[in-house]
Amino acid sequence: MTTLRPWALLGVAAVALSAPAWAQTPSQAARQARRLALYRALPQATAVSEGHGRRLVYDFFDPNCPYCHILYERLQGLIGPYHLTLREIPVAYLKRSSLGKAAAILEAPNRLAALRRSEAHYSWKTGSSIPVRPVTPLVQKELALNLKLDTEAAGFPLVPILVYEKTDGTIRIMNSGAPPVWALKEILAGIKE
Repeated sequence: MTTLRPWALLGVAAVALSAPAWAQTPSQAARQARRLALYRALPQATAVSEGHGRRLVYDFFDPNCPYCHILYERLQGLIGPYHLTLREIPVAYLKRSSLGKAAAILEAPNRLAALRRSEAHYSWKTGSSIPVRPVTPLVQKELALNLKLDTEAAGFPLVPILVYEKTDGTIRIMNSGAPPVWALKEILAGIKE
C-alpha cells in the first residue's frame, strides 16, 4: 500500500482549484472570485518588502509565531534563486506583546532591517526579539487592516499564510504552517512571473 505525503494531498486540492473557469463548479468559481478580490486588496496592507524578483508572494506573520519564524528562515535562501519579491505582512494577535513588536517593526526607520534583526534573534520562549514599542494610532489602523485581510484569507485569524498567483492565474492561499524547503521550491516554481 502506498502512503501519500501530506503535501501530495495539497497537490490534489491545488488541481481542483486550478481547473479552467468553464470547468469549475459555481462554488469553486465563487471561491476563486473571493480569492482574487483578496489578492487585489493585498497591496493596501502595510508590509515589509524583501527581494525584487518577478514572483510576488504575500506572507502574513505574527512576530511571536514560531511557525512564521521557521517559514521566514526557509524562504530567505529562496528569494534570489526564485526571483521572489516577498511582502511580509505583520499581524498581532498571538500574545500580548505581539502588538508592540509589530509596531516596532512598522515604525522602524528601516522596516526590513528591523524585521531581520527580530528574526535573527528569535526566541522560542518569547518570540521575536524586537523590543515592544507603544502603538501609534496610525500603526493601530494599519495593523487592523492587516488583520482584516488575514482573517479574509483564512476565515479567521491565522498565521503564517502565503498568498500568491499561480502561472494559470488562480490565486492560492496556503496556511500549512512551515512547509519544508523542497515543498516551498515546488510552490515558488509555479508562481506567476
